Amino acid sequence: MKLSVITVNYNSKHFPKLCVEALEKSKTGFDFEILFVDNGSTDPISLGFLEHAARDLRIKFIKSPKNLGFAGGNNLGAAHAAGEYLFILNPDTAVSENALQSMIDYMELHPEIGILGPKLVYADGTVQESCRRDMRFLDLVIKRTPLRKYPWGRTRLENYLMQDFDHEKIQEVELITGAAIMMRRALFEKIGGFDERYFLFMEDFDLCKKVRTAGKKIVYFPKAPVNHYHRRLSSGNFFQLLGKKVFWLHLQSAAKYFWKWR
Repeated sequence: MKLSVITVNYNSKHFPKLCVEALEKSKTGFDFEILFVDNGSTDPISLGFLEHAARDLRIKFIKSPKNLGFAGGNNLGAAHAAGEYLFILNPDTAVSENALQSMIDYMELHPEIGILGPKLVYADGTVQESCRRDMRFLDLVIKRTPLRKYPWGRTRLENYLMQDFDHEKIQEVELITGAAIMMRRALFEKIGGFDERYFLFMEDFDLCKKVRTAGKKIVYFPKAPVNHYHRRLSSGNFFQLLGKKVFWLHLQSAAKYFWKWR
């Protein structure tokens, strides 16, 4: 088996169906499998589809009795994967028809690559800023607070988010978001997969740091576009963000990340 696509579901409603349908339209010259890990969902829409798809052998379906978080869920999927390569993919995505083949072809030609990340495109056609430069805690504070509106904060944020970056060019980067990343299973296992001390957020950047520490490269690959139907956490004003559980989870994970890599 050349490739295992691993997706973690948690009350994702209609998105798993769209994700699987796009994967099934992929044009590849190799066999691949689709694995879905359910993290204790309760919504009947995603669960109903995944259970039906598993009975029809369209996917492998792994049910966790509790929510393991992004890191734990993907590690569980990887433990059941048979592919030489792993493609970690969010459920709210739809790959383009040639994305899987293009990414595998590029990885095969470049053994120095540890993680390959495709171009992510929002529903409105905007290219997602999926690449990052190595950051400090202040960069995340600026991104999530009104400090980003001040000239010095805006300049620093633009540098961290790589807004000077050509998103149509294949380039090595320092960090890349985990909504869609491909890597060799052997490397994933060698570095211990995702660090499960992160329940949500920062586990993708932590994985990038571990890959780079292992002497491999992180590469942004725009030749394989992936639609990402993602609602941005930073939408809304600062005081609205303070009331969101995910905002505080992000801060907790950031504290763990900077303590670990200090």
